[in-house]
Amino acid sequence: MVSKPFALFSKQRGDAGNYRIPSVIRTGSGVIVACADSRYFSASDNPNRIDKVICRSFDDGKTWSGITTVVKEEGESMRLSSAAIDPCLVYDDETGKLFMLYSHTPAGIGILNSRRGTGFDDKGRLIVENGKKRYFLGDDKILYDGIAATDMTVAKNGDVVKEGKKIGNIKTSEGGFSEYRTSYMYICESADDGATWSEPVCISSQIKEDYMCFIGCGPGVGIRIKTGAHKGRLVVPIYFTPRVWPLMECTACIYSDDHGKTWKRGGAAGENRKRLGLFKVGHKFIADGERTSESQIIELPGGALRVFVRNHASCRKVAIADSTDGGESWHDYRHIDVPQCICQISAINVKDGDKEATLLLNAADKKKRMNGVIRLSYDYGETFPYALQIKDGEFVYSSMCQANDGTICVLYEGSTQHETVDFLTLTVDDIKKNNINK
Repeated sequence: MVSKPFALFSKQRGDAGNYRIPSVIRTGSGVIVACADSRYFSASDNPNRIDKVICRSFDDGKTWSGITTVVKEEGESMRLSSAAIDPCLVYDDETGKLFMLYSHTPAGIGILNSRRGTGFDDKGRLIVENGKKRYFLGDDKILYDGIAATDMTVAKNGDVVKEGKKIGNIKTSEGGFSEYRTSYMYICESADDGATWSEPVCISSQIKEDYMCFIGCGPGVGIRIKTGAHKGRLVVPIYFTPRVWPLMECTACIYSDDHGKTWKRGGAAGENRKRLGLFKVGHKFIADGERTSESQIIELPGGALRVFVRNHASCRKVAIADSTDGGESWHDYRHIDVPQCICQISAINVKDGDKEATLLLNAADKKKRMNGVIRLSYDYGETFPYALQIKDGEFVYSSMCQANDGTICVLYEGSTQHETVDFLTLTVDDIKKNNINK
């Protein structure tokens, strides 16, 4: 039976007025970890003050802990605050480590105005600007003017300090200082089921190239490949923009073969699939109707992968593509018969007795973000003989996991006002009661 929704992230339980972008995963010890954006000055994307917050459940989603802040950003107003936006959780069941990936932007920066570049120089130092002046931040937290050290240091919260006094902040642009004005991919990890977390580390220099502007992950969850040649590989869906005007977006993934220590980026899903006049449509030049962005990945038998993609095609259907090399490249990009309104999609594999099934959840409407429908497939998303509408009316982003007892845990945005991220549970049998082929 589908449970009554519970406002897991809300202003009644937390200290922000708006919550968005759900991510939920089960660890090896059975703890359910739920994550969301905590948005302070409005429900809008960045520019905005956006933190990363979590809740945990130790009883398959029946009860939950309070809201805990994992990543705290800086700022006291919408345009002068940094952001940690769009979480993607991935669990390594060999090491027991849980990873959280997200996109960080300094004050005033979002997807529409992120500059090209990684934000780092060829020595791996973060670029810091003050007007036309450019500095470089080393691992020693000292600002360098070229190769010469200055008498300025940068604290963990971004404060620029000179002679013991704060003179600015590189995250909020206070004092005219700012990180290079692009977006950055960050990662932090937990070895105790989300109870404590490491300091976030930027991995942009590993996965982002100079032609890229915005880079974001998921949002939702990543996977660890269980079988095949790439067994043990952690795979996280991402997307990036090679151009912000006109806006162009491209789906890809990043992967790690050393338990999250280092990361590489794979090729774009659907790149070079058609031509636009004289131009080859690929990952650097993308026609508006060919834009792809947020995605989720499942594993196919033998260790191959399938990605479910938010896209801008006029047919308004979910797109999929497959990979046989662990996400390094994708092929057979096509659309399936599932409606979408250019909105994020949630997809996971679950156990159904002795069988494996795929669940897909999205706003199942071609025009508006509404009607949350969860679908069940036994051929990894080629067909969906069962479907259950779990939310009438407005429905936006979502994430799913399967609890120890087989329950399906669903975390979702049930309103475009984005005041809450709600949680409910259901079973595979609940979905199977609705055979759409009857």
